[in-house]
Amino acid sequence: MNEGVMMIQGKTSKKWFFGALLCGFLLLGGLFAVFGISGVAYATPIGGIGKFNVSFDKMVGKGFKLYGSLYGDPQSGNPSKVSPVFVNEIDDVTINGLVISRDVDIPILGKYTVKITAGNGNTPVKIQGLTQKATLINGDASFTKMNISENYVEASDPQAVSKAFTQGSDTITITNGSLDTQYLFQQAVTLPGMKVEFVKK
Repeated sequence: MNEGVMMIQGKTSKKWFFGALLCGFLLLGGLFAVFGISGVAYATPIGGIGKFNVSFDKMVGKGFKLYGSLYGDPQSGNPSKVSPVFVNEIDDVTINGLVISRDVDIPILGKYTVKITAGNGNTPVKIQGLTQKATLINGDASFTKMNISENYVEASDPQAVSKAFTQGSDTITITNGSLDTQYLFQQAVTLPGMKVEFVKK
């Protein structure tokens, strides 16, 4: 009995191959930038991911703190490399209907939105040790045992000046929330029903 090996030769389109490869790297970079490696996620241009939007139906947090800060490199002396941000620190968070999105321009393929969704069913997203640096915060918020304080700082230290005003509360609840976020950190996160997709614009 003769056994043979049949070989089929063809051509690979470089255009589609590199387009698919780039999409894969963008998606992987997006996951690393949004959910982080070892709990840290920087929304700087890693794999084509820059600042992103976080939206949700409802967020409930315990142990909330809000203060101002600077994002970028204040030591550079270049205002274009520094922007003011709101820093949110929350000890424990549950989120329903989480959507994290970022617009990207993929060579050859055009404009897309990388969209990551989770917590749309009966099980919410759970996060421990959440820190966000945001340039815009929208939503309907309520607080319990809220406190506001002004701290003495040295005017020569721009990072310290940014923390001159702080706000805190035992709990925070935000509905129909939306944040334009520059930086995200979480110690631990659970993402039930996670879905990652490219959406053509």
